[in-house]
Amino acid sequence: MTRAANPRLGWDRVAILLGFIVYAALLAGAWWGLSPRLPDRLTVQLLGHDISVGNVRDRVLSAGMLMLAILPFALWLEWLVVGWARSSTRRMLFARTRSIKTDLALLVLAQGQVLDLLGRLMMLGASMISGGWIRDWLSANTGFTVDPTGLPIPLQVVIYFYVYTFFDYWTHRLDHSRWFWPLHRYHHSAEDFCVATSARQHPAAFTVIFMINVPLAILGAPPAVMLYVNVVATTVGFLIHSQLTSDWGWVGRWIIQSPLHHRAHHKLDMSEPTGHFAMAPVWDHLFGTWRGAADPALAIGVDTPYRHGFWVAPDLLRDYWHFLTGRHARALARQSPPAPMSLRPDPASTA
Repeated sequence: MTRAANPRLGWDRVAILLGFIVYAALLAGAWWGLSPRLPDRLTVQLLGHDISVGNVRDRVLSAGMLMLAILPFALWLEWLVVGWARSSTRRMLFARTRSIKTDLALLVLAQGQVLDLLGRLMMLGASMISGGWIRDWLSANTGFTVDPTGLPIPLQVVIYFYVYTFFDYWTHRLDHSRWFWPLHRYHHSAEDFCVATSARQHPAAFTVIFMINVPLAILGAPPAVMLYVNVVATTVGFLIHSQLTSDWGWVGRWIIQSPLHHRAHHKLDMSEPTGHFAMAPVWDHLFGTWRGAADPALAIGVDTPYRHGFWVAPDLLRDYWHFLTGRHARALARQSPPAPMSLRPDPASTA
């Protein structure tokens, strides 16, 4: 529908924009007032024992930033561009498919720290490994240390964002290999894109710890800088799973992955191997996984059946069992001659 056919269209978008500006101003004021009043450590008494929780301020602000700032911004921007009828906001509130119900359930469970607890159990405590500990040990025993604090904060954010996307690229490639695919398959099982699809992650997907968190800590990424990097990465993650269908021009080809290219990464038709693994497309170009343009109507999903819906336990546990037992990897091995383990995307496993 053109602007001439609907003269209220422009005013609707102005109202959306003004509403978000007011919301952002109120949120910023609340943030400014609340931040200095939050304790860094909280101690409560339970059954006669003191239980202490650290990093309270960071935990509260991080959760608040995601749910009250980053997610609303992504939803607002999508709504502004595609309109109410196609927006994730309308679909999540009034037109939920079973796939979108799963996205919402995972988002709530993640913010309630339930997935974090499940991840620690499923990973047998591996999520407790700290890159900071390794960095301190290396510094004390070898003298190796990286200290970027002399650089301006904006420059540090740019540098560490691209360092982050480099490690994320190879983590993503590993997740698509036959051994780790059952865990990553859970994310690709989405049959509909909405902003919340970014939250559809299996709690046992531990490759990110060893291939992103630990290396970045060893390379001296300051916590304050990584907070900004995570804001950018999380915002991009929401947008590329939205109903936006733009390829973002040269920005989408080289700087930041676009929603259209990410849809191509999630494609259901695997007659040709998938590509577009990197949040920063420069790594796809450098390492041979850039696939070019994509169809905005491309069907997404995997050929493995999923129940979907709010009750996520059966699918989570099934995929975890497939990973533990190596069932998927053995099935692929029977289909083709044995080959050395590599990070080359497997056409049979990269839906």
